[in-house]
Amino acid sequence: MKILLEKPKVDSTPLFRLLSYSLDGLRCYYTLISALKLNIFESLKTPKTLDRLSKEYGCDKKLLLIFCRVLCKLGLVLRDGEKYVASPLAKIYLTKNSPFSQKFYIEDTARNVELWMNLPKILRKGPVSLKAERFFSERAVHIMAQQALCGELQKTVETVASLPEFMEARRLLDLGGGHGLYSIAFTKINPKLKAYVFDLPKVTEKTRRYIRMFKARRVYTISGNFFKDDFGDDYDIIFSSYNPGGKKIGLIPKIYRSLKRGGLYINKQIFPDKCPDNPLLDLEWNLWVFNGMEKGEKIYSFKDDVRMDEYLKCLEKSGFKILNIYSLPNSLEGGQMIVCKKV
Repeated sequence: MKILLEKPKVDSTPLFRLLSYSLDGLRCYYTLISALKLNIFESLKTPKTLDRLSKEYGCDKKLLLIFCRVLCKLGLVLRDGEKYVASPLAKIYLTKNSPFSQKFYIEDTARNVELWMNLPKILRKGPVSLKAERFFSERAVHIMAQQALCGELQKTVETVASLPEFMEARRLLDLGGGHGLYSIAFTKINPKLKAYVFDLPKVTEKTRRYIRMFKARRVYTISGNFFKDDFGDDYDIIFSSYNPGGKKIGLIPKIYRSLKRGGLYINKQIFPDKCPDNPLLDLEWNLWVFNGMEKGEKIYSFKDDVRMDEYLKCLEKSGFKILNIYSLPNSLEGGQMIVCKKV
């Protein structure tokens, strides 16, 4: 009976706030995922009444009404009188044929949800093992392409194109270039530039699709493993964006040799000491691993990755001169772009 008269020594409010916050996030996430599965935003490119939507989807009208209210609250749908229409945000990022569509990325997050649902098992048995080439060719290349188009690619290309050496360049290597969108954009600006996208064989298959999609000229692919294989020489620029091996100091001499004297090495990376302080993201990063590639504790890091200041020292020791370091808007949190010259 004593428990009925005494309050707990620790206030329960923080616990219930945490649960409420977590469940609200889950509710929003599944509302968005469900809307995408139903193709609601495709349908609402043109305004429609609730009656028409209900007939079109065969949905319970009462539930559909509340569902639309939630989408309105999230800023994804707008109400105009008796009709509903997709918001500009949804039309740009959540419809299939939009050039800025994020549908593939958002739908792929279901894989992350599955990891979290299996967290007790993973904690006991260790991270889920994935094949690197399959992961990059089937998932990462498309996700990174979609995310880059949201502003980071455009700002990065603008910054690189403003460098005095850019318009004089004739050969560019996009190291671990995946989708190749940076190379495609660079050749659009510099009509005399030839760009070569180096990546794993199954990834470059996808690169060629993007080259065809954008009707790009003077963009070529080289298949291989940059840790083991030669990626050519006599380049005016070597560019790399979030390449998983881009923080490995062992690659620096190879990159140096592949550049012409006076050539630029431009490396966009997130270094362990620049990563956001978010244990949740660090944990998610470590719930899965590539075969043969041990990860670091921080998100976006791998074993033996060095701090940014160490990397800069290694660049200078190898013969590079640091020209500038940019923190780009729209980049992944903590992203830095190093521009250096072979001297």
